[in-house]
Order: sequence, then C-alpha cells, then structure tokens
Amino acid sequence: MLPFRFSPIGYVLLAGGLLAGLSARAQTPGIPAPPSDTLRLDAAQVEQTFLARNFQLLAQRYQADIAQAGVVQAALRPNPNALFMTNLYNPNTGQVLPLRTPSPDDLANQVYNSGYVQLQVQQLLLTAGKRSKLVALAESNRALAQLAFRDLLRTLRYQLYSTYGNLYYDLRALALYQRELARQQRLAAAYRTVLRRGAIPAFEVTRLDVLNRDLEANVARYQSQVADEQATLRVLLRQDDNRVLSPAAAPEARTEVPPLAAALDSALAHRPDAALAQEQIAYAERSLALERARRVPNVTVGVDYERYGNAYLHFFGAQLLVDLPLRNRNQGAVQAAELTLRSAGAGLDNQQTAVRGEVRNAHAKLLTYHALRDTRPPDYSASIRDIAADATRLYRARSIDLLKYLDSIRTYQQAQLNDIGLANSLYQAQQLLNYVTNTRFF
Repeated sequence: MLPFRFSPIGYVLLAGGLLAGLSARAQTPGIPAPPSDTLRLDAAQVEQTFLARNFQLLAQRYQADIAQAGVVQAALRPNPNALFMTNLYNPNTGQVLPLRTPSPDDLANQVYNSGYVQLQVQQLLLTAGKRSKLVALAESNRALAQLAFRDLLRTLRYQLYSTYGNLYYDLRALALYQRELARQQRLAAAYRTVLRRGAIPAFEVTRLDVLNRDLEANVARYQSQVADEQATLRVLLRQDDNRVLSPAAAPEARTEVPPLAAALDSALAHRPDAALAQEQIAYAERSLALERARRVPNVTVGVDYERYGNAYLHFFGAQLLVDLPLRNRNQGAVQAAELTLRSAGAGLDNQQTAVRGEVRNAHAKLLTYHALRDTRPPDYSASIRDIAADATRLYRARSIDLLKYLDSIRTYQQAQLNDIGLANSLYQAQQLLNYVTNTRFF
C-alpha cells in the first residue's frame, strides 16, 4: 500500500482546520459542569464535623458510659431482705387471717389461735474482699471500653484523612482527563473537517477517536472513584443532604520525617490497641483474684422476731447462714481464669511485635516516597507543563506529525498523573505513620 501524501492544498486545509479546532472554546459534550451545591470543607472542618456527628463514635461513647455505670453498680452493697409472715387460715377456729390479740383466757392457757406474727431481717456479707475485687474488675472493664473508643477513633480518623486526600487528588486527576478529553475532542472535530476535504487519511481520525474513547473511560473511572470517596465521607460525617463534598484546600504534606526510634516509642506509648492488650492482662488478673475469693463462702446474718409462735410469747432470735465448701470450691472458674491470664500475656507480646512491624513498614514507605520526591529536578513541574505547550506549538507549525504529537501528549498526561500520584502517595504515607503510631507527626 502506498503511503498517503499531502498535497500543498491539503497542508493548508489541515493547518487551518487544526488551528480552528484547537482554539475552539465550546463546552465539551458529555462532561457536566461543576455542581453549584458543593460543600467545600478544609481538613479542620472535616475533623470537627466528624468528631461531632460520626455515629460510630457516638455509639462507642455510650459503651464507655455503660462501663462507667457498671463501676457504680459494682460498688453498691447488697440490699438487706425482710420477711413478714402470719397465719393465713386457722383450721381450729375456721378464721382467715386471725390477727386479733388472743383473749386473756387463751393467753393464760397458752392457746394461740390468733395474733401470730413473724418478722425477719437478713443481710448478705461479702467475704474475702469480693466487693472491692468486683469494683476493680468493673474499673478494668471501663478502661477496656475507653481504649476501644480510642482505637475506633484512631481507625476512623485515618479513614477520614485518607479518604479526604484520595478525593482531592482524584479530583485533580479527573480534571486533567477532562481537560485532555476536551482538547482531543476539538482536535478530532478539526480532523473530521479536514477529512471531508480529502486532505488527510481516514485512519488518523479513527486513531483520534480511539484515543478519545480511552480518555472517556478514564474520566468515567475517576468519576466512579470520586463518587465512592464522597459516599464514604458522607457516612463518616453523617451528611444527610445532597450537596457534593469537596476538599477546600490541598492536604498538608510536611517535609520532615521523624526518626524510626521516636516513631516506635510513640506507638508503644500511644497505640490504644497495645494498651488494650496490656489492660486485658490487668482484667484477667483481677478476674482471677475474684474467682479465688469466691472460694470463700459469703455469710448471711439476720434477726428474727416471733409473736405467739415459739417457746416464748415474744421470741427474738439471731441468724447466721454460711455455705459449707465441701465439694464446690469454684475450682473450674479459677482454672479458667488462670488460663485466660496466660492467653492475655501471650497476646500482649504478639500485639507489641505487630505494632513494631507496622511502624517499621510505614516508616520505610514514607522514606521511599520522600526520596522519590527529593530526587526530582527543581524545574520538573514546569518542564511537565512545557511538554503539552511545545507539542501543540510544533504541531501547529507542522514541525512534527500526528504520531509524535500524540506521543508527546500521552507523555504529558502520564507525567501529570505521576506527579499527582506521588503527591497522594506521600500524603497517604504520612497519614499511615500517624495511624500506626497514633501520633500527629503530620
């Protein structure tokens, strides 16, 4: 097949059509205008709304309050119990509830057909310090609930800032693809005009259409990611209206990297899940102490009063009730508590090892992205912008052909995406280090 060759008139038609197409400012079809009902939030506003409205945090706060109520309940002493008893029916006299005082003759003959009353008051006494051990166990349970709240806050805050950063940089990438799609659609429209005049081969228009389809697919992909990230933010912020959430400013990315030793120390000191493992040991120890104390039986003491029903007309008695620990000495519960304590000790070692590993991994990632950013030439961003401008200028002057122009544009697009991706990766690595150390290094 012979190559297609331009005639001098074809060059004139092509150049004129391209200049008209590339300078057009018509609205790009298929790309919606930015919504007017956009809620723009900076990082401080996002966190303030998150702390005040997030449902999971509010629910976990209630769990901590419930645990505090458990401490109050454990400190309360057992209530005394009272017993009142009388004769419901006397078969000798046929009377129901014979509460009247016996007659003098009945009293003289010690016949008590009426007036019987018994009153009894008892109090349970907890032995072996069970009450203080119950309070200690409830306080440990409260500490576990508070640590669970802190760990949930750490996780949700990381998700919040990570989503905020992803949304910001995905919007930048989406804007890039939309601009490039608009540029290429204008170019394809100009080529179709020139094609109808017979100045270019048809495959070049087809090639531009294929490129536009690829750009449209990338626009749709980023629009889907942006929609998912906005949906996540709506849940985290409990945003009920239909306004579109958008970051108001670029996420802050600082340059300094904390030393690894400082990050490790901070994680072990501030990570709530590490403290949770430590508190689970304290909980297991207190639970074991309580189960051992339960081997000692409690004592019930009381006083008793009977009228017309005992050896004396008015009987006053003292009561003492205690279980005899012959077979049941709480052996099974004590053994289970001992095994739980051993398991908690092993869990602490495993958790601390996991924390150190997560910190080392996050710190290494951060150093990698810092090194990648620091090795870029100072004029790298400006040179990226020059690629597209130079390619367009040379193509208008017919100094380069379509293939070289398209290759330059693809290089420009990929360089811009790499720049956006590096900024996001650096930001996400900083947030990951904040998360694994539970410290605001950034």
